[in-house]
Amino acid sequence: MMRNFGSLKQKLKTDDMARHGLMMVAFGILVGVFSFLYQLIMGVMLPEKEFAIVYTLVSIFVIFSIFGQAIEISVTKFVSKHKALGQMGGVNYLWRFSLRRMLLLGVAAFILFTLLTPVISNYLRIDNYLYTFILFSSLLLMFALPTNYGALRGLQRFLPLGSSVTLWSGSRFLLGALLVYLGLGVYGAMLAHPLSLLIAFLVTLFLLKNLGKFGSERVEDSGLRSYAGLTLLAIFAFSALLNMDMLLAKHYLSDEAGIYAATSVLGKIAFYAPMGVAGAMLPKTSALFEIGKEHRPVFLKAMLICLLIVGAVIIVYAMAPHAITDLLGGNYPPAAPYLFKYGLAMGLFSISFLFTNYFLSLNQTKIAFPLLGLMCFEAGLIAVFHSSVSQL
Repeated sequence: MMRNFGSLKQKLKTDDMARHGLMMVAFGILVGVFSFLYQLIMGVMLPEKEFAIVYTLVSIFVIFSIFGQAIEISVTKFVSKHKALGQMGGVNYLWRFSLRRMLLLGVAAFILFTLLTPVISNYLRIDNYLYTFILFSSLLLMFALPTNYGALRGLQRFLPLGSSVTLWSGSRFLLGALLVYLGLGVYGAMLAHPLSLLIAFLVTLFLLKNLGKFGSERVEDSGLRSYAGLTLLAIFAFSALLNMDMLLAKHYLSDEAGIYAATSVLGKIAFYAPMGVAGAMLPKTSALFEIGKEHRPVFLKAMLICLLIVGAVIIVYAMAPHAITDLLGGNYPPAAPYLFKYGLAMGLFSISFLFTNYFLSLNQTKIAFPLLGLMCFEAGLIAVFHSSVSQL
């Protein structure tokens, strides 16, 4: 009887994991769709040269967001740990402490990169420094918002988490489209970033306000800084692998940079579509690891879902690349010959991202070092081979 009860309890937990996983897949697809629509509408509404500027600056935004991803994963890891141990006062303390630190870090980063605006703009061949300055204003909340996301994720509050991330992505798309339509051009496309961050930040603050009822119990996590540092290195290396190609394309390709940007926009669907799988998996495998339970089945289920989504996208790329690009119009048709190869690479990146999250959930942070080596290797190859879109 007890054995049957235990089996039933485990089955219910498994079903709950599947439900949360599918929920985050759905939210991840929504976020990916809004991110894609933002870049799509920019490619349609803006001239090719302005679109290349916007997409290059968006690539910088994504690279900056890797610090936010590292913060989110670190907060998720330790919030899930204290939640599993029943220390909700410690969860509240950890969240508030991290949030204060990340707000200060955002202000410091904003000041630093504002001073570097002329240097960065000149390297990217962007004449208007204000474009870059507007993007850098996003840094004020770039690290604070992921702190809130990490707390929601660690608490396994997936519905509020997914809703708030979708709100950020959706508001960026709607604000960007509206501001460009009103004639603000690149200014409008860039203003959408800090404004959408502000909206999502205020909403997540409201969602987490109930943590105050648990009081504040000071907790000492001696491994938090080292974990966060190596996690940052791993996510930085991975994100640079994923996005540095567009920055270097803008530097090396000149007139063809717009074609490469269009290829990248479409091809990255294979990466972003299954991202929610990793989002649901990490706090669950982390909590199971902390209490000494079996975590591999959760990872294998996540891998299966990821492979199914990636496979579907790649098949569409292989069968109808010209139909996709012709339907979208604007600057996209020239990207058709490169879509399958680029999309295949992004699909492999998606699988690698799932592995990275799984290892980080098990405290295996040394994966940062091979990722860093691969990042340098890719940068070196692009520095040597960059004569055309095809070669790059």
